[in-house]
Amino acid sequence: MLRGQYPNLRCLCYAPPGGLFSDRLATRCRSFVTTYVLNTDLVPRISTQTVERLRDEVLQTIARIKVPKQLVFQIHRGGKKLSELPFGLKDLLHDADAIPDSTFKSQLNRFEERQRERQQHTSEIPLHPPGKFIHLVKTMSSREQRAFHQGIFNCFTCDRFVAQDKYAPRYAAMSDFDDILVSSTLISDHMVETVEQAFMFAAEAFGVDPSEPPHSMPAECSAVNAD
Repeated sequence: MLRGQYPNLRCLCYAPPGGLFSDRLATRCRSFVTTYVLNTDLVPRISTQTVERLRDEVLQTIARIKVPKQLVFQIHRGGKKLSELPFGLKDLLHDADAIPDSTFKSQLNRFEERQRERQQHTSEIPLHPPGKFIHLVKTMSSREQRAFHQGIFNCFTCDRFVAQDKYAPRYAAMSDFDDILVSSTLISDHMVETVEQAFMFAAEAFGVDPSEPPHSMPAECSAVNAD
């Protein structure tokens, strides 16, 4: 909105919502907007399409599972490794095209049919975060083994950043954030202190002292701030 009045204006977005700009608008602002995303942060990946896709994948997994769901949670919560499970992965899920009939499967089929009918009568515009993207990817974690054991349960306890976590920045494409990644840090990666620590590590890795004061604010930014 301020681009016409302040043509030299630059915008830095830290973990903005995913369902924000259309394809066209998100792409057009690449020259003056940079979006930063930390690791598996949930918020920049949230949109109607990604939430619905995750919902469909979860429901399909529930329909495909062979063993009692309570047993899966008990084993998962107990911190067992895949090699320690009393069954293999092939014994855990039915093939997607060979799901046996069940009450849940019938209900899921009706639900999916209604969703297809709804999509035929609605026009949904895919929405994305804006600009060009810099993705801070975790390269090392001292808690990898613990996070693997606790898995999705950490999502609800906000598994936090620890000092030994290391991150590397990389340029990313808009499509890299078209799916929600279920991880033990999908919530904590959005926390202010986690983002701050990750940026400090990345800055130090590139020889930048994060304790130094920032450069002076450009005149056009000062004018915007004053308004």
